[in-house]
Amino acid sequence: MPKEQIRKRGKRKGKNQDDNPSSAPAPVVNNFTEQQVEDVPEPQAGPSTGGIHPARAALLAGRRPVPSDIPAPEPVEDQQVLEWSRAQVQDAEFPFGVLDPDLKAYFRTVDDQIRDWEGVSSAGEEREDRQIFLSSVLSELRGHELTVSTDPDTAVVLERLLPSLGDWGRRVIGDAFGDSWEVLVRHRFGSHVVQTWFTLAADTLDREAKGVFPPQHHEQEKSAETMGTLPTMTALFAKLVGLIQPSISGLLTNPHASPPIRLLLIILTPPRSVPTLDAAEDAKGGLIRSKKSGKYRKGQAVQGKSIFGDEEETGKGKGKARRVPEELVELRKQVTEKLVGMISPVEWQSMGLHAVGSAAVQLLLDLEVEDGKAKQSGSLLDILTEGLVGRLAESSGEELKAQTYPSSLLTTATGSRLFESILAVAPEEVFKSLWTVYFVGKTGKFAGHPFANFVTAKGVSRLDAEDVEQVVKECRAVAGGRSLISGFRSSFTISIGS
Repeated sequence: MPKEQIRKRGKRKGKNQDDNPSSAPAPVVNNFTEQQVEDVPEPQAGPSTGGIHPARAALLAGRRPVPSDIPAPEPVEDQQVLEWSRAQVQDAEFPFGVLDPDLKAYFRTVDDQIRDWEGVSSAGEEREDRQIFLSSVLSELRGHELTVSTDPDTAVVLERLLPSLGDWGRRVIGDAFGDSWEVLVRHRFGSHVVQTWFTLAADTLDREAKGVFPPQHHEQEKSAETMGTLPTMTALFAKLVGLIQPSISGLLTNPHASPPIRLLLIILTPPRSVPTLDAAEDAKGGLIRSKKSGKYRKGQAVQGKSIFGDEEETGKGKGKARRVPEELVELRKQVTEKLVGMISPVEWQSMGLHAVGSAAVQLLLDLEVEDGKAKQSGSLLDILTEGLVGRLAESSGEELKAQTYPSSLLTTATGSRLFESILAVAPEEVFKSLWTVYFVGKTGKFAGHPFANFVTAKGVSRLDAEDVEQVVKECRAVAGGRSLISGFRSSFTISIGS
């Protein structure tokens, strides 16, 4: 019988390979045969003079490389060893770091409790419980004031907490902010905390101007040499004004920093009334808070009331006369005076049309008139009217002509508000010249304009009876005045009637 062929798995070998296995080629190791590896000489110490590096040859031969005899460089004693570590990332949204999650959860419970007690009167043991609660919250807050102020979840909690603090507590918070005022006012959430602190600090400044200080202030004077002293509110304001003064021109156009800076200027001007902390009134908008900011605070139900139910009279009544330490009043005048010279006329005019900076220009213009410097050549009013004030001061008798910048203010929403402020606060002589140059003979056309009609209405409110009759004649000449009613220009019509 024929021999059965059994097929096995594996690589098929040739006949010669089976008969003479010694003739098989040497295996290849890393592109070198075993014979070639055996021929490699022993590696010698020292650097290679050519060919394969000794360490490479030893590796191919399967031997451990011989260490080199070249001495290692000696470490320099003065050289510091570099330690590579992942640094904490500084984010613009969290300039003072991220708040601990456990502490953030604690402040959420604090927020709920403040909402329940806010504006509700207390007495007896209940008042003591609230005082203990406040002391506990302040102890947890200590050392985290900056982080809490810039956290999106806890900033509003600190805003609710500030009205419950007395003069001493407000000074403690202000001192904890240290030199970080500019960072806070530029921050999206920190600026609101600063604004609330400013509003409440106005009451403390009023009392310090009258010589009224909290009991803790008198107690610290006894141990001033050993324990140190907490700065007064007057000293804190003087410090923060000095910190922000070099960059105040940029802060006035910053969307977050501009409202607190405007409020600061108002607080340091005694005749001015301080806006309230009630979110319901802030929702209407104004020169300090925008409508968007007011609506947000209203949605968060920020009442600006103490958990003890003790409502202070300041910040509520517009007719109450405030007092401010004299050194702060003079400091504010110096800041505004230097600010006018710090910014060029072109930049002032550009800021007047800026969506954020225009409100600051209006406030500074009003303060300049109160300080009695609006009639000077080179004043802010002179810049905004393109030299009208200076020409009136020269009394040259030349005919005044309309300039480009004031005319452009009448045709824009932001510019028309600035022109309204100019007409409202301008001295009588300047107002009459502005009305003659820019409005006489044009009131009929301006009264029907979507923006200029508000400016015209503001000017009409300062006219005497004879000038108002002239305005009525000009309006009747334009379609008999029917366009004012059909175009819903009620503000102008009401100003004439009043």
